Amino acid sequence: MNPDYEASTGHQRVKFPLTRWLLAPLTTWRARRLAAAYGPGMDARTAWALARMAAHPEEISFAMNHLSQGEQDES
Repeated sequence: MNPDYEASTGHQRVKFPLTRWLLAPLTTWRARRLAAAYGPGMDARTAWALARMAAHPEEISFAMNHLSQGEQDES
Protein backbone atom coordinates (compact mmCIF):
# COMPACT_ATOMS: atom_id res chain seq x y z
CA MET A 1 0.00 0.00 0.00
CA ASN A 2 1.40 3.37 -1.02
CA PRO A 3 0.82 6.03 1.70
CA ASP A 4 0.89 8.78 -0.95
CA TYR A 5 -1.97 7.18 -2.87
CA GLU A 6 -5.48 8.48 -2.21
CA ALA A 7 -7.73 5.44 -2.52
CA SER A 8 -10.92 7.51 -2.55
CA THR A 9 -9.89 9.59 -5.56
CA GLY A 10 -7.37 7.30 -7.24
CA HIS A 11 -4.74 10.07 -7.36
CA GLN A 12 -1.26 10.35 -5.97
CA ARG A 13 -0.60 13.20 -3.52
CA VAL A 14 1.77 16.01 -4.37
CA LYS A 15 4.79 16.06 -2.05
CA PHE A 16 6.31 19.22 -0.63
CA PRO A 17 9.81 19.37 0.90
CA LEU A 18 10.12 19.68 4.67
CA THR A 19 11.79 23.08 4.30
CA ARG A 20 8.63 24.43 2.67
CA TRP A 21 6.55 23.18 5.60
CA LEU A 22 8.95 24.72 8.12
CA LEU A 23 9.47 28.09 6.42
CA ALA A 24 5.96 28.75 5.08
CA PRO A 25 3.46 26.28 6.56
CA LEU A 26 0.30 28.19 5.65
CA THR A 27 1.35 28.68 2.03
CA THR A 28 2.37 25.03 1.77
CA TRP A 29 -0.93 23.88 3.25
CA ARG A 30 -2.83 26.06 0.76
CA ALA A 31 -0.68 24.75 -2.09
CA ARG A 32 -1.35 21.15 -1.08
CA ARG A 33 -5.09 21.80 -0.99
CA LEU A 34 -4.91 23.55 -4.38
CA ALA A 35 -3.00 20.65 -5.94
CA ALA A 36 -5.46 18.15 -4.47
CA ALA A 37 -8.42 20.09 -5.82
CA TYR A 38 -6.87 20.50 -9.28
CA GLY A 39 -5.84 16.89 -9.68
CA PRO A 40 -2.84 15.08 -11.12
CA GLY A 41 -2.04 17.77 -13.69
CA MET A 42 -0.56 20.22 -11.16
CA ASP A 43 2.92 19.79 -9.72
CA ALA A 44 4.09 20.97 -6.31
CA ARG A 45 6.16 23.87 -7.67
CA THR A 46 3.24 25.39 -9.60
CA ALA A 47 0.77 24.89 -6.75
CA TRP A 48 3.12 26.54 -4.28
CA ALA A 49 3.74 29.53 -6.56
CA LEU A 50 0.00 30.01 -7.15
CA ALA A 51 -0.79 29.80 -3.44
CA ARG A 52 1.99 32.24 -2.63
CA MET A 53 0.86 34.75 -5.28
CA ALA A 54 -2.72 34.57 -3.99
CA ALA A 55 -1.58 35.55 -0.49
CA HIS A 56 1.24 37.92 -1.50
CA PRO A 57 0.65 39.42 -4.96
CA GLU A 58 3.62 41.74 -4.53
CA GLU A 59 5.90 38.67 -4.80
CA ILE A 60 4.88 37.83 -8.37
CA SER A 61 8.37 38.45 -9.75
CA PHE A 62 9.86 35.98 -7.25
CA ALA A 63 7.21 33.39 -8.07
CA MET A 64 7.78 33.72 -11.81
CA ASN A 65 11.54 33.39 -11.29
CA HIS A 66 10.91 30.28 -9.16
CA LEU A 67 8.78 28.73 -11.89
CA SER A 68 11.25 29.56 -14.65
CA GLN A 69 14.05 27.90 -12.65
CA GLY A 70 11.97 24.72 -12.64
CA GLU A 71 11.72 24.78 -16.42
CA GLN A 72 15.49 25.17 -16.70
CA ASP A 73 16.08 22.27 -14.30
CA GLU A 74 13.85 19.96 -16.37
CA SER A 75 15.57 20.69 -19.69
